[in-house]
Amino acid sequence: MRKRTANNETVQPRFLNLNEFAVYTGLGKNSAMKLGRDINCIMRVGGRVLYDTRKADQYFNSLTGVN
Repeated sequence: MRKRTANNETVQPRFLNLNEFAVYTGLGKNSAMKLGRDINCIMRVGGRVLYDTRKADQYFNSLTGVN
């Protein structure tokens, strides 16, 4: 029988829904939705609207000058 090992790694998803994106950015839902539109980080999958954290991070890095 194989031994199971605990995997304590946490994986941050690349795409977040609106509520998760609002928490991620520290904004309210309406402001997060507007930000997503303004920086073009919205992706639609079927009826779901998801926000790309990599594009959001690139935008925030460009504001702060971090590479």
